[in-house]
Amino acid sequence: MKKITNRIGQGMFNNIIKKSSSLILAGLFGLMVSANANAAEFVIFHTSDVHGSINAHDDPAAKGDFKPLMGGYAVLQNLINQTKKKAEFKGARFMYFDSGDFFQGTPIVDRTKGGVMVDMLNTLGANGTTLGNHEFDYSYENLQKQMKNKKFPVLCCNAFDKRTGELLSFATEYAVFAHDGIKIGVIGVDTPETKWISFEKNVENIEFKDPVPIVTELAKKLKRNGCDFIIMLSHLGLNADIEFLKKAEGVDLILGGHTHVVKKDFVYAGPNNTPIVHSGCSCEHASVVTLDIDGVSKPKLTINSVPLYEKEIGEDNKIKDLSEEYLKDLRAEMTKVICENKVNLYRGVAGGNSPAGYLVADAMRTVGKADVAFLNFGGCRRSIYKGKITVEDIFLVQPFENAIEIVQMTGAELKHVYELSLSVPVVKIGQDDKTAAMEQFNTVIDGSRLEVGAGYGFLIPSGVKIYFDLSKPSMHRITKMTDMSGKEIDDNKTYKVAFNDFLVDGGDGFAILKTFTKKEKTDILVRDAVIRYIEELKVIEKVPENRIFNASLTEQPLE
Repeated sequence: MKKITNRIGQGMFNNIIKKSSSLILAGLFGLMVSANANAAEFVIFHTSDVHGSINAHDDPAAKGDFKPLMGGYAVLQNLINQTKKKAEFKGARFMYFDSGDFFQGTPIVDRTKGGVMVDMLNTLGANGTTLGNHEFDYSYENLQKQMKNKKFPVLCCNAFDKRTGELLSFATEYAVFAHDGIKIGVIGVDTPETKWISFEKNVENIEFKDPVPIVTELAKKLKRNGCDFIIMLSHLGLNADIEFLKKAEGVDLILGGHTHVVKKDFVYAGPNNTPIVHSGCSCEHASVVTLDIDGVSKPKLTINSVPLYEKEIGEDNKIKDLSEEYLKDLRAEMTKVICENKVNLYRGVAGGNSPAGYLVADAMRTVGKADVAFLNFGGCRRSIYKGKITVEDIFLVQPFENAIEIVQMTGAELKHVYELSLSVPVVKIGQDDKTAAMEQFNTVIDGSRLEVGAGYGFLIPSGVKIYFDLSKPSMHRITKMTDMSGKEIDDNKTYKVAFNDFLVDGGDGFAILKTFTKKEKTDILVRDAVIRYIEELKVIEKVPENRIFNASLTEQPLE
């Protein structure tokens, strides 16, 4: 009897244990389900600084005479199609953002005053863009006109119309995107540098404010309203993004642009090691960021930087046809051969020699009948490679509608203006700089360069040789300035100096040029001067003679 009772008691005890375990497991499972109820994955596609490169073009980093085709919106769309299909198959939300400067840079953008880019971004299905400085190149009124056709949000929280005190008429501060219960807030910012690196007349009614306090407050607002993650769509530039994160709060990821830098991995900055993405320029690379948010643990991010090679990715027929429709009337004009080039003319680094820039400056001086010429570093957009040079090649180097303007100044004034050009912060050459110089200019560099976009633009000279030392105090860095024969520039002599009208109008920080009274604006565009100059040369046999002698920088061309 006793044994039977014990067996029954043991069975009841086992059943209780089994039921309790099941309840515990069910409870734990319920907690897990509850904790992960809002888990979501986002696949975020990013480009920046496309600058009108709607069509595939030669890979500028390729060595040798053969350069594979890369870039263009038809290739980009094909990659978007592939990426989006995979994302949606696994239940993720796909989104595509661009960080601005899609205007300016190619003949078709100039011909349509940016309209082609709005049409392309509509067709690509962009989820949002911010503004870059070049969106204002054809005037604010033109930008307003073009943006009436957009089907995507323009996110820009720090640019205001001075006449109304409100945000730009077509822009909004942020947008919110939701998926599986998770919300992402995206805030857009443009660089405050726009006010001095654009034609003054184009932005005279726009105020560009410091984005730090604005973004910090917006991020707080978005998180109070249920956003789980904040992205800043930035056109500040990489260094400025890093500095931004030292001061601002609430941003979880930056998708950046402006400085044309390709970063294959995240750059981390700020007290929270916030990741920054930079995807290069000219539609040559795209970044694919995967974001996993489970509502419990820290969001997980991965990045894949994809070079947009046409042969590997292919082209989307719809976008290809749209591109061809825009480009067909321009082809005959743009493919005209104007010169044979037997050497590579590289753009170079700020503070060093610029063979491509020298060609443009020489054309300005020669056609403008000046003694000296100065071209701003940002006015030379890319290198000029060996082979037949076409009208389009020169347009890509000099896409702006800038005219030559002649300013009379003394040798002392000329030196003062150039000291301003050298007065910006000095940057020690890092590994990224060395890699970029090798890939883009086939040149080994070391030492120090000038920071780009930091008060004054670097001036590329023609007609003078300039010796300077960046280790010396600002405004005391020139050690010698001579003409091309080696004769010292006379402080008291008056020289005719050719600039582009952007600089004479005070652009790139050179407000001092507006104070000169003896000046003459020609009706010759810089681009047309270059075409005329090299048409007369017929053949470019050698690299122009060096004019920059920076004691703080070593440059060793490998060709």
